[in-house]
Amino acid sequence: MSIRINERNDGKILEVQVAGKLTGRDYRRFVPEFERVIKQHGKVRILFDMAEFHGWNMAALWDDIKFDLKHFAAIERLAMVATKSGKSG
Repeated sequence: MSIRINERNDGKILEVQVAGKLTGRDYRRFVPEFERVIKQHGKVRILFDMAEFHGWNMAALWDDIKFDLKHFAAIERLAMVATKSGKSG
């Protein structure tokens, strides 16, 4: 799994790019970085680029639910960009 976090607009926007399948380890890396940004800048907007995203393992799914519940109020806006899955033709 690959996860990249880029701050934009002086930390008011976080661009999060994921590729592959998220694991609990990815959340242990992402959550402290997210918390650092909201501590410095307050509410943030998130652009979540999921073009190469392939889901979560069970630990990461649980971590995602906990993250959502704990940090919902710190997210001003959330945009998700993904590609259509499946084969055409």
